Amino acid sequence: MHKLLGLKSETVGGLLDRQFEPRTVILDPWLRDEETCVVWAATGVGKTMFSLSIAVAVAGGGKLGDWDAPEARKVTYIDGEMNVRDLQERLSQMVNEMDLLSGKAQVELARQNMTIIARQDQLEASEFLDITNPEHQQKLVKSIKGNCDLLILDNFTTLSTGLADENDATAFKQVQELFMKLKKAKISAILVHHSNKTGGNMRGSTALEATFEIILALKRPKVSAAGEARFRAEFTKFRSKGDESQTSRTWTLTKDGWDVTDDVMDDPKEDRVYLALKSLNYTSLQAIADALKMSKSAVHRRVQRLEAMGTLSRRERNECFGKAKDLKYPDGHTPFDEFIEEEY
Repeated sequence: MHKLLGLKSETVGGLLDRQFEPRTVILDPWLRDEETCVVWAATGVGKTMFSLSIAVAVAGGGKLGDWDAPEARKVTYIDGEMNVRDLQERLSQMVNEMDLLSGKAQVELARQNMTIIARQDQLEASEFLDITNPEHQQKLVKSIKGNCDLLILDNFTTLSTGLADENDATAFKQVQELFMKLKKAKISAILVHHSNKTGGNMRGSTALEATFEIILALKRPKVSAAGEARFRAEFTKFRSKGDESQTSRTWTLTKDGWDVTDDVMDDPKEDRVYLALKSLNYTSLQAIADALKMSKSAVHRRVQRLEAMGTLSRRERNECFGKAKDLKYPDGHTPFDEFIEEEY
């Protein structure tokens, strides 16, 4: 080992021989510890509801769409603009009504593990976080280090009051420093950001993109209703290995949770739930949900949509489950916990 400009160096052999702690997954399959992500979208698309959903699922060890939080983790959510009463209303919906969490244990974990720091909840004279301020960066990292696995900053514009020009690449280096500090402190981070005027990319200098391992765009679909949280989620940058749950999908917020559908719903018979049902490999919605790593309620909603489109009838659905049961248990002896799916 030798010193270059006083910096630590390592031979390839030395690096290959070093023993590192295994990487842990925060939200499977796309967010690991010490990784940073930017989620960007146009105003009104649903990025705050989406980001809060990530926070609740991770804090409770729950599930968001096809993505699992393998264990409950400590989450700090810093909000730069929302009224604290609106935050309460949205979080109440997510914790008590949506399918992000399963059972009282996960709900209690989410209540304990998620911390909210909201600008609108501070005293009038209080100075709020400015992520471009080196002193604020240092205080933030010091205050959450050891007690936070995931930091979510919502959003860039309201939390970067010291940045005079979002298109200034040099100025963005101040922001990049914060995320490097967070990585060194073993804290994963998600930055919520706005799109530019055209909606084709995130606002500001492209220098910001270099900082993040993951860039997730929430793009407005061609067909949407006013006030509806609906978007197409698209990973435009991803450095580690993922799976099919990172393909472009359409997310729609319902009273029960997020309904996630494949973009190929233009041809409903190519929908993966439909294909799973028609494969005759599964005897219930729960079996399909387990195989596709989805919640049962998400599969239920997908089947309802297929039925509403006329692609699938309830009779046809039950026939598929019946044939799957006959193929799986040709002698007619079915285990007690294996039944044809119950009526809705």
